[in-house]
Amino acid sequence: MRKLTYLLITGLLIVVLAACGGNEESSNNDKKQDDTKTEEKAGEQKQPEVDKVEKDKVVATVNGKEIKGEDFNALYSQSQMQYVQMGQEVPKDQLKQMKKQVAESMVGQELILQAAQEEGIKASDDKINEELENVKKGFEDEKKFEEALKKSDMTMDDLKKEIAKNIQYTKYIDQEIKVDEVSEKEMKEYYEKAKEQGSSEEMPAYEDVKPQIKEGLEGEQKNKKTQELIDKLKKDADVKINI
Repeated sequence: MRKLTYLLITGLLIVVLAACGGNEESSNNDKKQDDTKTEEKAGEQKQPEVDKVEKDKVVATVNGKEIKGEDFNALYSQSQMQYVQMGQEVPKDQLKQMKKQVAESMVGQELILQAAQEEGIKASDDKINEELENVKKGFEDEKKFEEALKKSDMTMDDLKKEIAKNIQYTKYIDQEIKVDEVSEKEMKEYYEKAKEQGSSEEMPAYEDVKPQIKEGLEGEQKNKKTQELIDKLKKDADVKINI
């Protein structure tokens, strides 16, 4: 079974399952046109497969818990695909650094998950089922969801266990990290700076984008505090990265 904890935590579960449960019927329609598109897409997506590690390789250990290549490759490929989706290609000389960053990210996620479990943080059945329904909404119908689940070599119990871990992770972050209120001054300064650095396209009015600016600044603050928390947890942990 492909373990999806790291993908769940980074919000990529639907992407993974959808990839496993692609629509086979549509692939047979307009075959020549689809084949051409498939070749183009394949050309774009080959890069994430260039230097994957062996699936059983121990990429890192966190307090004795092993992070295997299978999990690493899934997140590593997604990291590279973010460039592809923007029409860019990851420079070959940066792939090694990207590998290290992905491994560090996985270590950080594992440290937080372990801390959550040590705190006794649990996921209720109601919350697990709620999150499961959110995942299902990413599919056309129940049948498509079940097909994707089967192709990803997971049972419903497997998926629920992964969702439970994701809930534990999120609860711990919310418990340990408090985001400060973003001031009007900070939001306006951000807006004015964006206007100065923007293209010739007209910027939306401040009031129209204020909610997005607030969310973005809070997100930056939360990410910074999360990294500080990870650094603190790492000081008392036994961490080894083998990549």
